[in-house]
Amino acid sequence: MADDDRWPFVHTGPGTVAGRYLRRCWQPVFESDRLAIGQAVEIGVLGERFTLYRGTSGRAHLVGQRCAHRGTVLATGSVEGETLRCYYHGWRFDGAGRCVEQPAEPAPFCDKVGIAAHPVLEQLGLVFAFLGDAEPPPLPAWPEFEAGSVSSIALLPCNYFQSAENIVDDVHVAFTHRSLGELSASSRGDRHPQVEAAETPFGLTVAFRSGERTERNHWLMPNQCCVGYDLRFPRKGKPDLRFRARTLFWYVPVDDRSHLHVMVTVPGSSLLLSQMRAEMATEHSVAQQIADVLAGRSQAHRGGVKLPNLVRTQDGVAIVGQGEIADRSREHLGATDAGVVLLRKVWRRELRRLDEGGAPTPYRRPDNLLDLL
Repeated sequence: MADDDRWPFVHTGPGTVAGRYLRRCWQPVFESDRLAIGQAVEIGVLGERFTLYRGTSGRAHLVGQRCAHRGTVLATGSVEGETLRCYYHGWRFDGAGRCVEQPAEPAPFCDKVGIAAHPVLEQLGLVFAFLGDAEPPPLPAWPEFEAGSVSSIALLPCNYFQSAENIVDDVHVAFTHRSLGELSASSRGDRHPQVEAAETPFGLTVAFRSGERTERNHWLMPNQCCVGYDLRFPRKGKPDLRFRARTLFWYVPVDDRSHLHVMVTVPGSSLLLSQMRAEMATEHSVAQQIADVLAGRSQAHRGGVKLPNLVRTQDGVAIVGQGEIADRSREHLGATDAGVVLLRKVWRRELRRLDEGGAPTPYRRPDNLLDLL
């Protein structure tokens, strides 16, 4: 890694040190309920393109983007059992990437042909893929989010690390999300909130203190975060309804200029759960909503109209507004940017270790996230 490369975490394509780091972990790449039996879709992750399909058994498979014969896109083909048949000449590949049929060849040579294939597992309503070259580690379990949760993925048109920095910067909540009321300690809008950041066995914790109230966001290395927050709903003539919600995030690069913003939320109320599931099932494009705001065609980010994924859109307007890849050399950081500073420091250190042939820190998820949230 060059000494003058101040932002090594930005580039995550094949062969990059940050890409190698993220490929050591399982990454969520698709919503399970959007992949029907017999369906094949093309997806992008970490600067590469793949074909994701669900066999007739219900099992998901992830293989290369293109047919090994003449290079056409395999997602245009058809699923047969647990295999995928190419649309162009009918060559068929199984979930391990092996060619199993060449129907027009008088002397098939299937044993000499194959495409890439990667392990796939599902949990929390998400399809997870392991894209590394080594044997995959066990897929971490998240029992705190298995019941009463809603999962969703949105494409945001900017570098993934801008979302990462946004979640460890809760001071923005008082301004970016002011239309939503109190979501965190920083929502109180105190002139001088206290922000402290510290490393932990799982990554880092950023504490935001405002008066007597403290909110903590927990970053799980390399690209996850979990937060707990109070939801309050005023009722005329009655006590406010209050619920403790929690969300688990992943920020997964599609390429250097776009990423998957992944959320698993437990809203703490069966009514809110139903509402969130209905909202997330609504066909809409967060990226388009962001583009409309930035182009001056919409003011929806201000919360004047009911908008699916409003929080995502509000955050997206801010971070996409920094550019597809933020120019960090122009920043002027202050005391309340402690989380951003520490996140960058930790990522640089871990990438340096990996680049120099060493092993990154063996972070592990907390035994019980509820103790933190």
